[in-house]
Amino acid sequence: MSPVSRGRKPKKPKNQRSRSPRPFDVTRVERWPKLLHGAVELSDRVVRGESDRDRVVLAATLTAGQRSVGVRVVVDGDSVRTIELHAEPSDALVSRRRSEVKASLTPEEFRSQVEAALIVRADFDAWLCERVPDFFERWKSDLPERAGQLRRWLGLPEYEPVPRPAVDPVPLVLPPPMPATGLSLAVALSGPDRAIWRRVEVRSDVTLAGVHRILAAVFDRDERQYHRFETAYGVFSSDGQGGEGDRLDDQVLLGQVVTAPGHRLPYEAERWRHWIRVERVVDLPETPSCLDGERAAPPPECEDEHAYEMLLEALRDPGDDENEGLLEELGGYGFDPEWFDREGVNARLG
Repeated sequence: MSPVSRGRKPKKPKNQRSRSPRPFDVTRVERWPKLLHGAVELSDRVVRGESDRDRVVLAATLTAGQRSVGVRVVVDGDSVRTIELHAEPSDALVSRRRSEVKASLTPEEFRSQVEAALIVRADFDAWLCERVPDFFERWKSDLPERAGQLRRWLGLPEYEPVPRPAVDPVPLVLPPPMPATGLSLAVALSGPDRAIWRRVEVRSDVTLAGVHRILAAVFDRDERQYHRFETAYGVFSSDGQGGEGDRLDDQVLLGQVVTAPGHRLPYEAERWRHWIRVERVVDLPETPSCLDGERAAPPPECEDEHAYEMLLEALRDPGDDENEGLLEELGGYGFDPEWFDREGVNARLG
């Protein structure tokens, strides 16, 4: 009886047996040098940013010979936070957040952005090791080893603690304008303990410069004040060429930087920082309007949160001689921090 008739498969000769690729482990950094040999090529290079956080992810596929791995470099601010290697390259490229946006990079841009972030982190580690060595030893991770291997794969020079010019991040490419919709926005000052906020409806095709003018009316400010919007596509202000931002705020629409409910946008006017959050998509309004809010905006004389807290403290005892001077200096006469006048806000918007 043949092996087949007995339910057993015949064995193939050794020289005809197929070998399936053996899975490789990328969790332990000491194994990384064994993964890729020879010249490493870059493909699928992307940078992803989150619309509500100062964080980007630089991701790419690294290939040498017949093997490919995916790499993710997470950058907080301008410093590397983590370096991840993935046995399946697509795992490094996938986006898991709705608020993420991405753009493609050239190999040179990818290497430049990775190197700049690696240098910032290495400079910080060197400073920490010099100033507080005991804490550095307790806090130390395997990130330097990961960074060293990534440098070798990307053909980057070894780290040297010498002065060097900064590398500006590559701004993400703005998406094309979408059909106009209405957006309900919640805008709140991020500083005071007792929330000062407004709910406004605006068109998505208004420029960020127009958004600034709307918020100046909503919070009863001079629209000529310095301001900036921090987005996943860079910083926008009225003086993009003068060091106040990456690009001009009259050249980008609100709907290009925030599109869906939940998206957030940091906004700064003088020394006051705000959060703008998209609550929902609404019917297209003819004009901007204020629907709701709480508490009065700080007087113009209060240039920052510290001055506003001084004003509130003075209002608790206005008869005190010292407090009388503060009330005059900080615009406190006739000021009621709990007062919110929606009709007055809409009159300024009109």
